[in-house]
Amino acid sequence: MEKEEFMAQFGEGYGYPNAPKNIDEIRATEFKRLQGLVYLDHAGATLYSESQIEAVGKDLTSNVFGNPHSLSDCSITTSDFITAARQQVLDFFNASPKDYTCIFTSGATAALKLVGEGFPWSRESCYMYTMENHNSVLGIREYALEKGATALAVDIEEVEYPSIQSKAHEPRFQFCKHSLQRRAEAKSSSSDLNGCTYNLFAFPSECNFSGRRFHLDLVNIIKDDPVKSFGGLLHGQGSWMVLIDAAKGCATEPLDLARYPADFVVFSFYKIFGYPTGLGALIVRNEAAKFLRKTYFSGGTVSASIADIDYIKRRDSIEQLLEDGTVSFLSIASIRHGFNIINTLTSLCY
Repeated sequence: MEKEEFMAQFGEGYGYPNAPKNIDEIRATEFKRLQGLVYLDHAGATLYSESQIEAVGKDLTSNVFGNPHSLSDCSITTSDFITAARQQVLDFFNASPKDYTCIFTSGATAALKLVGEGFPWSRESCYMYTMENHNSVLGIREYALEKGATALAVDIEEVEYPSIQSKAHEPRFQFCKHSLQRRAEAKSSSSDLNGCTYNLFAFPSECNFSGRRFHLDLVNIIKDDPVKSFGGLLHGQGSWMVLIDAAKGCATEPLDLARYPADFVVFSFYKIFGYPTGLGALIVRNEAAKFLRKTYFSGGTVSASIADIDYIKRRDSIEQLLEDGTVSFLSIASIRHGFNIINTLTSLCY
């Protein structure tokens, strides 16, 4: 009776309109393990489907995957899987490979750490972030403050105003400073070699705590005219880059990077389709990638290194410059089955 009342009130648009099975049938066939259970932690981790795991198992038992840094036939096959997986990720976010590169990491947190460590902070830089953010985004603050940069937390209020040109309501944002930090004892760091100062603004596409969704027009507004956007809050002169934590948001609505060209986007795959865990990615705009200063090198990500001489020869590609050692190639080979499930469900909605 409770379900009938619920469907009577909220049933319009419920489920997948073009699906041969309704939600109850999909649950009964794809999520048998939920029998008698109610799962309320989708924000924490999406549940994988049974057909997805069956496809992964068949893949692993039918193919021989070698280390992609080797030169065997099996390794070449693995490299092809990885290349295809990178493209599938970019397709999911509508990002052209001419503009963006997919960097595999151990998760969204590792991707954020990669940006924080490599960003060209200076004493003139500003790290600005919204009050509603994940701890992993706040952690970047430590890298900024260590280099003498300013860290600024802001509240954002979205205000709609009528556009004269379109006569439609377009978003406008008001920024309210919450706190300002700088460390007097921070290490001195100069601007980039080209004399420019770089600043970073970070926000989540959807807050994993409050559920608030931030309007993605923030990307274009900040990149187009940061002085106008921030007004009197602006403490960083120079170029502004934008980072989006999409870990929660992309679980239900992927970003369109052709429309909102953020410089950095981070996420974890288990938030989208449950398996594999321990794998995420940084989608980096190619123009922004050249400013990330990677100090550490490892494994096959360099062409050569000499133990008793201070010499390394780094590889040229963005992936090899930013990834550490051998990527989790078995997990990467498995994500295509998760995307296949998502693409199938998406097609049933239209």
